[in-house]
Amino acid sequence: MQIEHSELLWLDEQHEVSLDQLAELSALTQEELHQLVESGVLIPNNLTGGIWYFNSHCLVSIRKLSRLKQDFDLDANTLGLILAFLERIRMLEQQLSKT
Repeated sequence: MQIEHSELLWLDEQHEVSLDQLAELSALTQEELHQLVESGVLIPNNLTGGIWYFNSHCLVSIRKLSRLKQDFDLDANTLGLILAFLERIRMLEQQLSKT
């Protein structure tokens, strides 16, 4: 059994991924990611800059969202709602782990 990896990412609040990296790692299109930003559920760290960067922790939720989109053939409006729920679950799990 051979395990291949091309790049390792540290998923925390201090590390960032660009929009291009997020699209590549999540299998969502840049258009879908733009729609998520416009709807307010995916928030880049720099709204005024030319290239958007996101906290790397959002990659886990975005990848789950991508798998759900493929499995259930979800539309763009549903993606925003599901991402909001996934992020809320992540925050609640994080709060539980601190107690």
